[in-house]
Amino acid sequence: MATHTWVDLQIPEAGSLADLAGILWDLQRAREFAQLLVEELVRPNPNWGLMEPLSIAAVVMYSRPFMGGVRLRLGEADLKGLTVEQRAAHEHFRAYRDKHVAHSINVFEENIPRANYCVERVNEEGITGISYGGGRITSLSGGELNALIDLATVLDLHVRGRIAVEQQRLLPIVRSMPLETVLAGGQKGFSANTRDVAVKRRGDGKRHSTR
Repeated sequence: MATHTWVDLQIPEAGSLADLAGILWDLQRAREFAQLLVEELVRPNPNWGLMEPLSIAAVVMYSRPFMGGVRLRLGEADLKGLTVEQRAAHEHFRAYRDKHVAHSINVFEENIPRANYCVERVNEEGITGISYGGGRITSLSGGELNALIDLATVLDLHVRGRIAVEQQRLLPIVRSMPLETVLAGGQKGFSANTRDVAVKRRGDGKRHSTR
């Protein structure tokens, strides 16, 4: 019986493949979180406490592939295959993340100071206190969730296509290298101490680019 295994590719030429693998992960998680929320919404007794966190998780993971960092990001060329409706949904989710989740900018929330008084004694007592209230959108709707699932699925297929191209490009490069050099890559196990390195940039930051 043949034993098949792998070694890590520690070469600059493999950087785009690594980045695309991370982008694919983000799109899959966005779709997964949206699907979980759709399933929760149709339950007889939904857990309303999950609506906001799952909505936030879905739009944040969807947005990550389009944002700056140390890896490449999806750009206009990657969106050309979207329909008009899908492109509008894409812009909506990016704004939802940027102007509602990450920053308090748009009209999806309102915070209002209030003056309190007693209706029956307002003429005698006047204003008796100060409070506050308001409202906010805390969850994606069913239609928005279905649109996000559709978008993530379309982009998932697109990114898989780009990954296949990278795999085909890399194979002759790696096969032309000395075998001992390739095998020296080993199998690195992932490990990170989140308390110590949360602000540390990954790698050298040289692969920040758009397509």
